[in-house]
Amino acid sequence: MASPVRNLPPISEPMTKQDINKAMWRHIFTLQWSWNYERMQALGWLWSILPVLQKTYKDPAELKVAMQRNINFYNTNPNVGSPAIFGAAVAMEQDRQPDVADSLKVGLMGPFAGIGDTIMAILVRPIVAVIAAAWAISGSAGGAWLMFLTSVAFIATMPWQFNLGYKQGLNMVTEVASGGKIDQVTEAASTMGLIVIGGFIPSILGVTTPLAFARTLMVDGKATEKIVKVQEVLDQILPFMLPVLVVGLAYWLLRNRKLSPVWVLITLTVVAFAGSLLHVL
Repeated sequence: MASPVRNLPPISEPMTKQDINKAMWRHIFTLQWSWNYERMQALGWLWSILPVLQKTYKDPAELKVAMQRNINFYNTNPNVGSPAIFGAAVAMEQDRQPDVADSLKVGLMGPFAGIGDTIMAILVRPIVAVIAAAWAISGSAGGAWLMFLTSVAFIATMPWQFNLGYKQGLNMVTEVASGGKIDQVTEAASTMGLIVIGGFIPSILGVTTPLAFARTLMVDGKATEKIVKVQEVLDQILPFMLPVLVVGLAYWLLRNRKLSPVWVLITLTVVAFAGSLLHVL
Protein backbone atom coordinates (compact mmCIF):
# COMPACT_ATOMS: atom_id res chain seq x y z
CA MET A 1 0.00 0.00 0.00
CA ALA A 2 1.41 3.34 -1.00
CA SER A 3 2.11 5.79 1.79
CA PRO A 4 -0.06 8.93 1.80
CA VAL A 5 1.47 11.97 0.19
CA ARG A 6 2.09 14.78 2.67
CA ASN A 7 1.06 18.29 1.66
CA LEU A 8 4.37 20.09 2.07
CA PRO A 9 4.56 23.85 1.50
CA PRO A 10 5.95 24.81 -1.90
CA ILE A 11 9.69 25.38 -2.10
CA SER A 12 10.77 29.01 -2.22
CA GLU A 13 11.72 30.46 -5.57
CA PRO A 14 15.34 31.53 -5.98
CA MET A 15 15.79 35.20 -5.08
CA THR A 16 17.21 37.32 -7.88
CA LYS A 17 19.17 40.54 -7.72
CA GLN A 18 16.21 42.22 -9.35
CA ASP A 19 13.93 41.15 -6.49
CA ILE A 20 16.37 42.48 -3.90
CA ASN A 21 16.81 45.79 -5.72
CA LYS A 22 13.06 46.16 -6.12
CA ALA A 23 12.60 45.82 -2.37
CA MET A 24 15.48 48.23 -1.69
CA TRP A 25 14.18 51.02 -3.96
CA ARG A 26 10.68 50.62 -2.57
CA HIS A 27 12.08 51.09 0.91
CA ILE A 28 14.16 54.12 -0.06
CA PHE A 29 11.40 56.02 -1.87
CA THR A 30 8.07 54.81 -0.42
CA LEU A 31 8.70 53.98 3.25
CA GLN A 32 7.15 57.25 4.47
CA TRP A 33 4.31 57.48 1.95
CA SER A 34 1.82 55.60 4.13
CA TRP A 35 3.03 56.90 7.51
CA ASN A 36 0.25 56.88 10.08
CA TYR A 37 -0.18 57.40 13.81
CA GLU A 38 -1.15 53.79 14.53
CA ARG A 39 1.83 51.86 13.17
CA MET A 40 3.85 54.71 11.65
CA GLN A 41 6.16 53.23 8.97
CA ALA A 42 4.81 49.67 9.18
CA LEU A 43 2.72 49.72 5.99
CA GLY A 44 5.62 51.16 4.02
CA TRP A 45 7.88 48.44 5.43
CA LEU A 46 5.46 45.71 4.34
CA TRP A 47 5.11 47.17 0.84
CA SER A 48 8.90 47.34 0.57
CA ILE A 49 9.61 43.78 1.66
CA LEU A 50 6.62 42.24 -0.15
CA PRO A 51 8.61 41.13 -3.27
CA VAL A 52 10.94 39.17 -0.99
CA LEU A 53 8.09 37.59 0.96
CA GLN A 54 6.29 36.55 -2.22
CA LYS A 55 9.37 34.70 -3.45
CA THR A 56 10.25 33.19 -0.06
CA TYR A 57 6.81 32.03 1.10
CA LYS A 58 4.99 30.52 -1.86
CA ASP A 59 2.35 28.86 0.31
CA PRO A 60 -0.56 31.35 0.70
CA ALA A 61 -0.96 30.58 4.40
CA GLU A 62 2.75 31.16 5.07
CA LEU A 63 2.69 34.37 3.03
CA LYS A 64 -0.28 35.65 5.02
CA VAL A 65 1.53 35.02 8.31
CA ALA A 66 4.68 36.69 6.98
CA MET A 67 2.71 39.76 5.88
CA GLN A 68 1.03 39.99 9.29
CA ARG A 69 4.45 39.88 10.97
CA ASN A 70 5.85 42.60 8.75
CA ILE A 71 3.02 45.05 9.34
CA ASN A 72 3.76 45.31 13.04
CA PHE A 73 4.77 48.70 14.45
CA TYR A 74 7.95 50.15 12.96
CA ASN A 75 9.48 53.60 13.25
CA THR A 76 13.05 54.83 12.90
CA ASN A 77 15.01 57.44 10.97
CA PRO A 78 14.30 56.77 7.28
CA ASN A 79 17.55 58.27 5.99
CA VAL A 80 20.18 56.98 8.40
CA GLY A 81 19.85 53.43 9.70
CA SER A 82 16.54 52.20 8.31
CA PRO A 83 18.03 50.98 4.98
CA ALA A 84 20.61 48.93 6.92
CA ILE A 85 17.92 47.41 9.17
CA PHE A 86 15.82 46.62 6.12
CA GLY A 87 18.75 45.00 4.33
CA ALA A 88 19.46 42.75 7.30
CA ALA A 89 15.77 41.81 7.58
CA VAL A 90 15.64 40.97 3.87
CA ALA A 91 18.62 38.64 4.29
CA MET A 92 16.98 36.89 7.23
CA GLU A 93 13.60 36.54 5.48
CA GLN A 94 15.37 35.14 2.43
CA ASP A 95 16.97 32.51 4.65
CA ARG A 96 13.55 31.74 6.15
CA GLN A 97 14.51 32.98 9.61
CA PRO A 98 11.44 35.11 10.40
CA ASP A 99 12.03 35.26 14.16
CA VAL A 100 15.53 36.62 13.62
CA ALA A 101 14.22 39.16 11.09
CA ASP A 102 11.58 40.40 13.55
CA SER A 103 14.13 40.60 16.36
CA LEU A 104 16.52 42.60 14.17
CA LYS A 105 13.81 45.09 13.29
CA VAL A 106 12.57 45.55 16.84
CA GLY A 107 16.03 45.59 18.41
CA LEU A 108 17.69 48.01 16.01
CA MET A 109 15.01 50.57 15.14
CA GLY A 110 15.41 52.36 18.50
CA PRO A 111 19.22 52.64 18.52
CA PHE A 112 19.37 53.64 14.86
CA ALA A 113 16.64 56.23 15.45
CA GLY A 114 18.89 57.81 18.07
CA ILE A 115 21.84 57.92 15.69
CA GLY A 116 19.87 59.01 12.63
CA ASP A 117 17.81 61.68 14.36
CA THR A 118 20.93 63.13 15.96
CA ILE A 119 22.80 63.29 12.67
CA MET A 120 19.85 64.68 10.71
CA ALA A 121 18.13 66.94 13.24
CA ILE A 122 21.15 68.29 15.13
CA LEU A 123 24.18 67.96 12.91
CA VAL A 124 23.15 68.29 9.25
CA ARG A 125 19.77 69.94 8.71
CA PRO A 126 20.18 72.97 11.01
CA ILE A 127 23.65 73.74 9.66
CA VAL A 128 22.66 73.32 6.02
CA ALA A 129 19.41 75.25 6.56
CA VAL A 130 21.21 78.21 8.14
CA ILE A 131 23.74 78.40 5.32
CA ALA A 132 21.01 78.01 2.69
CA ALA A 133 18.87 80.70 4.35
CA ALA A 134 21.83 83.10 4.45
CA TRP A 135 22.44 82.55 0.73
CA ALA A 136 18.73 82.97 -0.04
CA ILE A 137 18.54 86.25 1.90
CA SER A 138 21.47 87.55 -0.10
CA GLY A 139 19.56 86.74 -3.29
CA SER A 140 21.55 83.65 -4.30
CA ALA A 141 19.86 80.56 -5.71
CA GLY A 142 22.64 78.50 -4.14
CA GLY A 143 20.56 78.09 -0.98
CA ALA A 144 17.84 76.12 -2.76
CA TRP A 145 20.43 74.04 -4.60
CA LEU A 146 22.26 73.33 -1.34
CA MET A 147 19.08 71.95 0.27
CA PHE A 148 18.31 69.86 -2.82
CA LEU A 149 21.82 68.45 -3.19
CA THR A 150 21.97 67.61 0.52
CA SER A 151 18.83 65.48 0.14
CA VAL A 152 20.30 63.82 -2.96
CA ALA A 153 23.51 63.07 -1.06
CA PHE A 154 21.61 61.30 1.72
CA ILE A 155 19.61 59.27 -0.81
CA ALA A 156 22.89 58.27 -2.47
CA THR A 157 24.09 56.73 0.82
CA MET A 158 20.98 54.61 1.29
CA PRO A 159 21.79 51.80 -1.21
CA TRP A 160 25.18 51.46 0.49
CA GLN A 161 23.46 51.19 3.88
CA PHE A 162 21.08 48.56 2.52
CA ASN A 163 23.88 46.45 1.04
CA LEU A 164 25.85 46.70 4.28
CA GLY A 165 22.87 45.44 6.28
CA TYR A 166 22.14 42.72 3.73
CA LYS A 167 25.72 41.40 3.86
CA GLN A 168 26.10 41.71 7.63
CA GLY A 169 22.73 40.20 8.53
CA LEU A 170 22.79 38.94 12.10
CA ASN A 171 26.30 40.33 12.70
CA MET A 172 24.84 43.85 12.57
CA VAL A 173 23.40 43.49 16.07
CA THR A 174 26.82 42.65 17.48
CA GLU A 175 28.57 45.39 15.52
CA VAL A 176 26.12 48.08 16.57
CA ALA A 177 25.64 47.04 20.17
CA SER A 178 29.26 46.27 21.08
CA GLY A 179 31.60 48.75 22.71
CA GLY A 180 28.97 51.45 23.24
CA LYS A 181 29.29 52.57 19.62
CA ILE A 182 25.76 53.93 19.53
CA ASP A 183 26.37 56.21 22.51
CA GLN A 184 29.72 57.32 21.11
CA VAL A 185 28.33 58.21 17.68
CA THR A 186 25.29 59.96 19.15
CA GLU A 187 27.34 61.98 21.64
CA ALA A 188 29.94 62.98 19.04
CA ALA A 189 27.28 64.08 16.54
CA SER A 190 25.37 66.01 19.20
CA THR A 191 28.50 67.79 20.42
CA MET A 192 29.63 68.72 16.93
CA GLY A 193 26.18 69.93 15.95
CA LEU A 194 25.77 72.08 19.05
CA ILE A 195 29.22 73.62 18.58
CA VAL A 196 28.48 74.55 14.98
CA ILE A 197 24.99 75.85 15.78
CA GLY A 198 26.51 77.89 18.61
CA GLY A 199 28.76 79.55 16.07
CA PHE A 200 25.69 80.62 14.09
CA ILE A 201 24.03 82.34 17.06
CA PRO A 202 25.06 85.89 15.98
CA SER A 203 23.63 85.42 12.49
CA ILE A 204 20.46 83.67 13.70
CA LEU A 205 19.63 86.07 16.54
CA GLY A 206 19.94 89.69 15.50
CA VAL A 207 19.35 91.04 19.01
CA THR A 208 20.62 94.58 19.56
CA THR A 209 19.69 97.52 21.76
CA PRO A 210 18.94 101.07 20.57
CA LEU A 211 19.72 102.57 23.98
CA ALA A 212 21.94 105.63 23.96
CA PHE A 213 22.72 108.45 26.33
CA ALA A 214 24.34 111.86 26.07
CA ARG A 215 27.55 112.68 27.82
CA THR A 216 29.11 116.14 28.15
CA LEU A 217 32.84 116.33 27.58
CA MET A 218 35.25 119.24 27.77
CA VAL A 219 37.15 119.59 24.49
CA ASP A 220 39.63 122.52 24.26
CA GLY A 221 37.86 124.21 27.11
CA LYS A 222 34.45 123.91 25.44
CA ALA A 223 31.61 121.71 26.61
CA THR A 224 30.79 119.16 23.90
CA GLU A 225 27.90 116.74 24.02
CA LYS A 226 28.63 113.23 22.78
CA ILE A 227 26.07 110.50 22.13
CA VAL A 228 27.18 107.14 23.56
CA LYS A 229 25.47 104.11 22.04
CA VAL A 230 25.12 101.22 24.47
CA GLN A 231 25.37 98.64 21.67
CA GLU A 232 28.80 99.90 20.64
CA VAL A 233 29.99 99.71 24.25
CA LEU A 234 28.69 96.13 24.59
CA ASP A 235 30.41 95.14 21.34
CA GLN A 236 33.70 96.43 22.70
CA ILE A 237 33.26 94.35 25.86
CA LEU A 238 32.03 91.17 24.12
CA PRO A 239 30.83 91.05 20.51
CA PHE A 240 27.30 89.67 20.14
CA MET A 241 26.76 89.73 23.90
CA LEU A 242 22.97 90.08 23.70
CA PRO A 243 22.36 87.06 21.42
CA VAL A 244 24.53 84.94 23.69
CA LEU A 245 22.59 86.16 26.74
CA VAL A 246 19.29 85.27 25.06
CA VAL A 247 20.54 81.73 24.38
CA GLY A 248 21.79 81.53 27.96
CA LEU A 249 18.38 82.59 29.24
CA ALA A 250 16.65 79.91 27.15
CA TYR A 251 19.08 77.26 28.41
CA TRP A 252 18.56 78.39 32.03
CA LEU A 253 14.78 78.20 31.67
CA LEU A 254 15.00 74.71 30.16
CA ARG A 255 17.56 73.26 32.55
CA ASN A 256 17.03 75.05 35.87
CA ARG A 257 13.41 76.14 35.76
CA LYS A 258 12.32 72.91 33.99
CA LEU A 259 10.11 74.77 31.52
CA SER A 260 8.94 73.06 28.38
CA PRO A 261 10.24 74.37 25.01
CA VAL A 262 6.79 75.86 24.32
CA TRP A 263 6.88 77.95 27.49
CA VAL A 264 10.45 79.01 26.77
CA LEU A 265 9.34 80.30 23.36
CA ILE A 266 6.40 82.12 24.95
CA THR A 267 8.71 83.70 27.53
CA LEU A 268 11.19 84.87 24.91
CA THR A 269 8.32 86.27 22.80
CA VAL A 270 7.01 88.27 25.77
CA VAL A 271 10.51 89.57 26.51
CA ALA A 272 10.97 90.57 22.86
CA PHE A 273 7.66 92.46 22.70
CA ALA A 274 8.27 94.17 26.05
CA GLY A 275 11.79 95.16 25.04
CA SER A 276 10.54 96.56 21.75
CA LEU A 277 7.72 98.58 23.38
CA LEU A 278 10.13 100.02 25.93
CA HIS A 279 12.70 100.73 23.19
CA VAL A 280 15.25 98.57 25.00
CA LEU A 281 15.63 95.89 22.32
